[in-house]
Amino acid sequence: MVETGATRRVAMAQGLMTVEGSPDRYVQGLGRSLRLVAGGLRMVGGFTLREGQVEDATRIEGQAQLAGDRLMRAGFPGEATWLALTIRPLAAAGEARALLILSFRETEDQPEGAYLAEIYAPQRVFDGLAGAVGGGLAHRLSMTAVTSLWVRESERETAPGVPVSWFLGVEADGRVSAPARGLVETLEWHPAGAGEVEPAASHDEDPAETTPDLLGRINWSLKQIALVLMFLLIVVALK
Repeated sequence: MVETGATRRVAMAQGLMTVEGSPDRYVQGLGRSLRLVAGGLRMVGGFTLREGQVEDATRIEGQAQLAGDRLMRAGFPGEATWLALTIRPLAAAGEARALLILSFRETEDQPEGAYLAEIYAPQRVFDGLAGAVGGGLAHRLSMTAVTSLWVRESERETAPGVPVSWFLGVEADGRVSAPARGLVETLEWHPAGAGEVEPAASHDEDPAETTPDLLGRINWSLKQIALVLMFLLIVVALK
């Protein structure tokens, strides 16, 4: 494995990614959803000054982890134990889809790096969740999404319900991990219950049997089209 900070040669051919130092080949488009569970949700208020404009920076923060599966970085050692979760409202009026960004960043506070999960939710969904968090009714959050994460080629035919390892890709310069994008399929929150102190890493729970989701499921063919448009939507959301 190439050491962190070094340049890794990355090759893309026929939908497959190879990374120097890794014996595996990686592929996108696995026909299954990523599942996250989160706890410790809290409201964070504030404002930011951007290009001479004062903007509302209200958001929801928490800690998330994958349910059953694993999250790693192609070409790098280690795996995610927790992801720092941030949920913000989408700036685009009338947007009915929620966007997900998964990334790995090194900061002054965490020079070893940290995995991050950012959700940009439609305003009405964000307001509903914010009200539940403020009222103590959102002790646990669960989410499913179709993403641009990679899996090992050997795991692409893994049966539903069997855990897989997801990977962040590598930027073209070969030095840092590339973020993954996704479209949220379901976003549900639950009040406190017995044994729900921290997010539980179990893939046995069926989301369809819990609280009815606000967003519903997007038809698989539409997901693929929507992923192409997602990058433009993220740009709009961040403006």
